[in-house]
Amino acid sequence: MKNRQIRISRLYRYFAPIYLHIRPFWTGILARQAERYLEREALPASLHPKANVLDLGCGPGVNQARLRRLNLPFANYVGLDLSPDMLKRSGYEASGQNVLVGSANYIPFQSNSFDLILSTWMFSHLLKPVSVVREAQRLLLPDGWLVIACFSGSGFLAGVLRDFIDRVFIMQFVPINEIETWPGLVDVRSFAGGWVTVARLQRET
Repeated sequence: MKNRQIRISRLYRYFAPIYLHIRPFWTGILARQAERYLEREALPASLHPKANVLDLGCGPGVNQARLRRLNLPFANYVGLDLSPDMLKRSGYEASGQNVLVGSANYIPFQSNSFDLILSTWMFSHLLKPVSVVREAQRLLLPDGWLVIACFSGSGFLAGVLRDFIDRVFIMQFVPINEIETWPGLVDVRSFAGGWVTVARLQRET
């Protein structure tokens, strides 16, 4: 796992300067409906004016900018990312928000700390996504939400592309049938013919 994290950090060292330029190619085409669902339904239903937000795989601050652009209510925002190069490309310092370099497998916060934990596209880099789901659930307040967007391609084409995607982008598809076993799952929706999934979870009781 540690070797994989090192590879991912190195990958984003190269991607960091161009990430914000290439991101619209998948969010505006393949994930357009998923992004729309996030912004119109999933995120508004998960926030309130006193909400503490944790963004896993926050990168250069896309989700923080999204919350502000949509004028969604929250009190505090914390970002966590494996790549210091991605964090340097953000406006976090100017916003006065907290960001940390670290792994989503071991999140350095006390239990019952967050009302919303948000992760867009990071879960596709994980070897064992359910372990991060469990770690996130530890951090959720009783009525908090975990909202995840990830790639979940299936079928023949996904099988053909799987090795290439893992080798070049250090990513893997998260199968919908695996997502459906995650603890605390409330709702799961597929988009783009099953290539993209958004899952909403709450703390397992």
